Amino acid sequence: MLGFLGSVAEDFRMRKVSQSPTFPSARREPASGYTMLGKRFDDPYAWLEQLDAPEAQAWIAAQEAVTHSVLRAVPGREALRAAVARSARYARLSPPIPAGPHGREFLWQADASDDKLKFMLRRGKDAPLETVLDPNIWPSGEVLVFAVPSPDGTRVAFGKSVGSTHAAVIHVLDVETGTLLPDRPRGTGHTSVAWRPDGSGFFYAACPEPGEVPAGDEAYWNAIYEHRLGSGAPARRVFGDDQHKEYWCSVQISECRRFAVLSKWDYVHANAVYLLRLADDALVPVAPGMRSLNQVQVIGDSVLVQTDLDAPRGRLCVAPLTAPTEWRTLIPESADTLQTISAVGGRLYAVYSHAASHRVRIHAEDGTYLRDLALPALGSVNRNEGEGIVSGISGSWSGDTVWVRFMSYVQAPSIYRYDYEADRLVPYHVPDVGLDPSEYVTEQVWYESLDGTRVSMFITHRKDLPRDGRQPVRLSGYGGFNISIEPRFSALQAAWLKLGGVLAFANVRGGGEYGRAWHEAALKMRRQNAFDDYIAAARWLVSAGYTTPSKLASRGNSNGGLLVAVTAMQAPDAFGAVFCRAPTLDMLRFPSFGFMRSATVEYGSPEDPVEGAYLAGYSPYHNVRADRRYPVMVFVPALNDHIAPPHDPLKMVARLQAEAPLGGPYFLLPLRDSGHGGGTTLTALVEQDVDELSFYCWALDREKGQGLR
Repeated sequence: MLGFLGSVAEDFRMRKVSQSPTFPSARREPASGYTMLGKRFDDPYAWLEQLDAPEAQAWIAAQEAVTHSVLRAVPGREALRAAVARSARYARLSPPIPAGPHGREFLWQADASDDKLKFMLRRGKDAPLETVLDPNIWPSGEVLVFAVPSPDGTRVAFGKSVGSTHAAVIHVLDVETGTLLPDRPRGTGHTSVAWRPDGSGFFYAACPEPGEVPAGDEAYWNAIYEHRLGSGAPARRVFGDDQHKEYWCSVQISECRRFAVLSKWDYVHANAVYLLRLADDALVPVAPGMRSLNQVQVIGDSVLVQTDLDAPRGRLCVAPLTAPTEWRTLIPESADTLQTISAVGGRLYAVYSHAASHRVRIHAEDGTYLRDLALPALGSVNRNEGEGIVSGISGSWSGDTVWVRFMSYVQAPSIYRYDYEADRLVPYHVPDVGLDPSEYVTEQVWYESLDGTRVSMFITHRKDLPRDGRQPVRLSGYGGFNISIEPRFSALQAAWLKLGGVLAFANVRGGGEYGRAWHEAALKMRRQNAFDDYIAAARWLVSAGYTTPSKLASRGNSNGGLLVAVTAMQAPDAFGAVFCRAPTLDMLRFPSFGFMRSATVEYGSPEDPVEGAYLAGYSPYHNVRADRRYPVMVFVPALNDHIAPPHDPLKMVARLQAEAPLGGPYFLLPLRDSGHGGGTTLTALVEQDVDELSFYCWALDREKGQGLR
C-alpha cells in the first residue's frame, strides 16, 4: 500500500472476515414465467419489477442494509473518502459561449465546494462573473441538464430534471430580470435546444405528450419541435419519422444562421441529415438515407459532411449548397478513425482515434494537410454525450480563438487555447486534483482473443510498480454501441491509483475505437466476440505478471455492466470481484423497458427465432448455474434509471443468492436519487465512489482479511 493510505492495509490485516453476510431471501414464484420461441422461461422474481410495491421496497432496503453493513465497516473508509474527494472537488470551467453584443459571453463554472455546475455570465472582457443559474440552491435531487443562451444573450433556455439527468423539462429565463417566462414547451424528455437567430423561439427534441401516442409508446416517436416564445400555441412538429418510432432526433443551428441542421438517428448505428432553410422552412436533404453515420456543417456556400459511407473509418466530404447530396471527398479515409471535424478560424481540425487515443490533424479549407496539433500526453479530446461524439475542439469559422479540451487517466478535464502561429497549446484551465501525472505511466499493450484477433488495452500504474504478479487490478470494458474506451479521468480512478492499484481498459470489439468494422464485429449474433475479448484481457493480465485472478476486479457500467456480468457467468475463475453498475441483464425482456426496443438494432430481437435463441444463450439472468463458483459480485441499479431496467439487478441478485450457493457473496447496492449517469450532486457521486472502493478493498483479499495489497 502506498502513500498516506498505507494505513488502510494495516488496519485491514487486523480484522478478519470470518463468514459471508446473511442476506434476506426473496420470495420465489415458481409459476411465474413466459413462453418465447416455443420454449418456457421461468421468471420467479418478476415481482421485483414493481419497484414501488411495498414488498419490493422492503426487500431492497433489507439487501441494502446488509451491503452497507459490510462496506461501511471497511477499515480506512474515511481515508478512502478523503482520497476520492481530493480528486473530485476541484474548480471547473468551460470555454466561453459568446452570445450578444459587447463581448457578452456565458460559461459553466464551479468552485471546489460546489455540488453542481453553475451557468454564469460575463458582460464584457473585464466584467465580473454573474450567476445566471445556480442549481446548488435548488433541492439536491434537481439537476441543471443543459442551458442555451439566445443569440442576443437576453434569455436562456435550460433543462431541469429530477433524480437523474434524463426526462428534462425546458424552462426559459429572462437574464436581465432573473424571472422565468410562462412558456412550457410541448412534449417530454426535452433535449437538443437550438435558438432561431432572431431569438423569437427555439427548436428542440422531445417525445410526445401523454395521450398523443398509444400507451407504452411514450418514450418513442422522438421529433424536432419549434416553440415560439409567448405565442401560447403548442410547439409545431417540424421533423421526425412517421414510420420508425425508435428513431431519435437532434438539431443545431449553422454558424451562418441560415439553416437548422436536423438529424434522425437509428440509435447510434446510422443517421439521416437534412437542412431546414430558415428563410422559408424548406427541407433540404443532405444525407437522406439511413446508411451511415454523418455529421453536417455549413461553411459559406458549402456543406461539409463527415461520414463513414463507403469509408468504415470515416472521411470528410464537401458539396455545394445548390446540390448538397453531390459529395466529393475532401479528406480521404485513413488508417485511423475519424471522429469529428471542427471548422475553426478558417481551418479544419480533424480529431482521430489512433489506437483508441486521440490525434488532432489540421487541414486547410481545401483539405490540404497542414500539421498535427501536439497534445499534452496520451489522452482524449472528444467526449461521448447523449447526441453522440462531441468534438473537444471548438470556436467559430470566422473567429481566431481555438479551444481544446483534453484529459487523460491522470489529468482531469482541462481547457487550452491553441495558438496556431506559435503552434502551441496555452493552458486556460488545468485543475489540481492532487495527482502528479509524472509519477504514473500509461502503456498500451496488444493481446490475442480466442479467435486470434489482436485487441488493444491501456494499463495505467505507478512508474515504480513491481511486476510481481500480486498487484490489485481493476479491469474495465464496454464493447458495444460504437462507444470507444479512451483515456478519461475520474476521481475514483485517481484514488485507485493512489492506493497502489492498476487500471486496465480493454478496447474489446463492439466499440468504435477502430471504425465501423470493429463495432459490427460484436453486433447482434457476434456479441460473443466482445465477451471473448474481455475474458482474454483478464487472462493476459495474469499471464503477463500483473496480478492473479483473486486480485482482479472487473468493473462495467451500462452495456459494460452486461459485459462484466456475462463474462463472470462464462469464466468465473478469471475474476476475483465484479462491480456491475446500471446493467441490462434479462436479455429476453429488455425491449419492454422504456426506450430499449431501439436497442434491438444492437443486441438483436428476442422475438426473432435465431437472434432470440442467441440472446437466451448468454443472458445473465437465464444462465445462472448451481455448479459454478462465481466471484464475489455487487450489482448496482440506479433506481431512477431511464436507460437500463433498474429491476434487472434486483432479479439477478435474488436468483444468484438462491441458486448459486458455491460462489459469491452477491450484493445489491441500490443508487437512490440517481439516474443512469449516477448521483445528482458531487457529494452523492463521492459517496458512490467510496462505496465502490470499499467493495474492492473488502472483496479482493477478503479471505486474508487484507486491503488491496
